[in-house]
Amino acid sequence: MNTRKLTSSGALFVALLASTPALAGESGSGLYVPGTSAFGAGVTPPPGLYVTQAFMHYDGYAAASVDGGTIDLNARKTASPFIANLTWVPEQEILNARLGLTVSVPYASYTRLRAGSNALGQNVETSGWGMGDISLKGQLGWSNENGFSHTLSTTLWLPTGRYDTGFAPNAGKNHLGVNVSWGFTKIWKDPGIELSASFGVTGEFKNSASDYRNGVGLNLDAAIGKVFDNGLTLGVAGFAYKQVSDDTGSGASLGAFKGQDFGIGPALSYSTAINGRPYSFALRHYWEFGVENRFDGHLTMASITARF
Repeated sequence: MNTRKLTSSGALFVALLASTPALAGESGSGLYVPGTSAFGAGVTPPPGLYVTQAFMHYDGYAAASVDGGTIDLNARKTASPFIANLTWVPEQEILNARLGLTVSVPYASYTRLRAGSNALGQNVETSGWGMGDISLKGQLGWSNENGFSHTLSTTLWLPTGRYDTGFAPNAGKNHLGVNVSWGFTKIWKDPGIELSASFGVTGEFKNSASDYRNGVGLNLDAAIGKVFDNGLTLGVAGFAYKQVSDDTGSGASLGAFKGQDFGIGPALSYSTAINGRPYSFALRHYWEFGVENRFDGHLTMASITARF
């Protein structure tokens, strides 16, 4: 078993595509989570079944946000989803590439929303638990002997999450979405440096309950770090998000509401074997900056992956 590859794959499967307030559009968030990819962004792991338990925590502030058909002013949102991921990598290759199929289920998400003054001039607060939006992902990965790997992937989100109109602790978005991404990983064995990045575009369908459609967004996730012989990779991760088309629909009461978001922070991944079974751990924390028309705060991601 190549533990270096497992380390990369564990980072790749951190909280894949759970719904959390960190980027564009309705509710100050979109379906793609910035910072999802870091170390191992271009790696498809060896054949096997991978089970991941992930946790995220986000806390942020927005001067104005539209959610469930209402405008919330001076809003603060906290979201803490638990996500289960199941990834299967078969032995057979396609186009000389390794195939990876992933289903991600945000099975429990706590959301707390506070508004200092909403459209009715009231101070309001709500909170609750709910399921998030399930996502399905397919990827093809290639690698060579020079330490370079890259992947091409497509992700589909399904509107399975808790959603209500009005001032509600929504865990889902109530619409379909699609992301297409290309990622790469380059490892220099001497001096032991990894550089990984992922570039993608996300399109979202209309939320029929609120007549709101988020604009198209572009994302860049990246990480650079030192690779140690004991299976630890330690470094810095960051992301950039830019909305390139307007929000539309009668529910887009704040207009085009095009935004941007940047984040940076420490990142690590670690692989080991416990009772003969390979495990991978990943942890990252991002501080957001340069935010426009979006929640502005900080995001923590943690995961543990086992190969069967």
